[in-house]
Amino acid sequence: MATSRVDLSGRAGTPLRAILRSPGWMGWAIATFGARLPVAMAPLALVFAGRALSDGYLLSGLLVGAHTIGEAVAAPAAGALIDRWNPRRVLAGCLAAEALLFLAAAVVVGTGGGTALLVVLVALAGAVPAGAPGGLRSMLTHLVDAAVLPRALSLDTVLNQVCWGLGPVLVGVTVAAVSPAAGVGLVALPAVIAAGAALRLPDPAAARPAAGRSRVLPVLRLLARTLALTAALRVLLGVLTVAAVPLFTGSGQASLAGLALAAYAVGTGLGSVLYSLRSWPGGHQRQADVALLVLGLVVAFAVVARPHAVALLTLYAVAGFFEGPTVLARSLHLERVLPPDRRATGFSLQYAAIGWGFAVGSMVLAPLLTRWGAATVVTGAGLAVAALALVATLLPARPDRVR
Repeated sequence: MATSRVDLSGRAGTPLRAILRSPGWMGWAIATFGARLPVAMAPLALVFAGRALSDGYLLSGLLVGAHTIGEAVAAPAAGALIDRWNPRRVLAGCLAAEALLFLAAAVVVGTGGGTALLVVLVALAGAVPAGAPGGLRSMLTHLVDAAVLPRALSLDTVLNQVCWGLGPVLVGVTVAAVSPAAGVGLVALPAVIAAGAALRLPDPAAARPAAGRSRVLPVLRLLARTLALTAALRVLLGVLTVAAVPLFTGSGQASLAGLALAAYAVGTGLGSVLYSLRSWPGGHQRQADVALLVLGLVVAFAVVARPHAVALLTLYAVAGFFEGPTVLARSLHLERVLPPDRRATGFSLQYAAIGWGFAVGSMVLAPLLTRWGAATVVTGAGLAVAALALVATLLPARPDRVR
C-alpha cells in the first residue's frame, strides 16, 4: 500500500489542520508517544530499582548506563532493519519485546534476583527497541506533505518533551504508592500500546529499498558532521542534567533543580514550534550550526549565573529554547539529504549520537563536578561546544538536497 500525503489545496486549511488530517497521523502520534514514554520513564525507574537492591547508587548508575548504551549501540543497525523490512511489523515486534523485557526486569527486582541478570535485561530493553524513535520519525516524513513537514517535526519534538515531563512523574508516583518493582513494570505499559498502534500505521512500501541497499556506513559518512554536532549538543544536556542539583545547591535552592530541567524541556518545545512557523535564511544545516553556537554561549554564562537561582532557571529555559531549533533544523537537513529508503537509518544514527553525547556529558564529565565545581564544568562545556559550532559555521555547508 503506497503512502499518501495530505493535499494542502482546497479545504486543507491551516498547516496544523493539514497535519492532523494526514492519513495515519493519529496512529503515528499514539505509537510515537508510547515508544518514547518508556525511554523517559526508564532512568528514574532504574535508579529506584538499583537503590532497592543495594545500599548505594552504584547499581543504579550501572542500570541506567546499561540501558542508555544499549540504545546507542543498537540504534543504527535497528534503523537499517526498519529501512529494509516492513516498518510496521519490525516496530511492533521490537516494542512488544521491550515490554516483555521490562516485565521480566520487574520480576527480578520484585524477587530480589541477581543483579547480573537485571543488567542484561535492562541493556536488551534499551537495545531491542532502539530503532523505534528513528523509524517513527522516518515514517512521519512519508505521512505529511513536505510543505508542512517542519511543523510536523516540531510537533514531534513537543511530543517528546511531554514524554520527558510526564514519564518521571508517573514513575515517582507508582514507586511511592506501590514499589520500585511496580515502577519498572509500569514502563512496559506504553510500549504495549505503541506496539498495537504501530501495526495500524500506513506502510511506506514505495520507499522500501532494493535488496542490499540500506547500509549504515554510507549514511554514517554522509551525516558524520551532523552526528558529531548532535552528540556535542547532548553533551551539554548531560552536563546540565547532572549539574542541576549542585548548581542550585550553591544558590541555596537545591529543590529548584527539577524545575530547571522542566524549564529546559518547555523551552525546547517552544523553540521548536517558533522555529517551524517561518522560513529562515540559509540552509537547515547552517541554521542548526548557528543555533548550537548561541546555545553554547548561553550555557557558558553558568559561572556568572551560579549565585542566583532565578538567573540559573532563566539559563536553563533559554538554553532549551535554542535546543529546539537546533534539533529540528538537523532533522530537516537529514530528511532532505537522505533518500526515503535511508531515513530510518539516518534518524536512528541521530538517536545514537544523542545517546552517546548524553552518556559523555552525564557519566564521563560528572566526576569533574566535584573536582572543579559544577559552574566551572558547565561553563567549560558550553565554551567548548560553542567553539565547535563556530568552526562548523565557517566550514562549507553540505547542499540541502541530494543531487
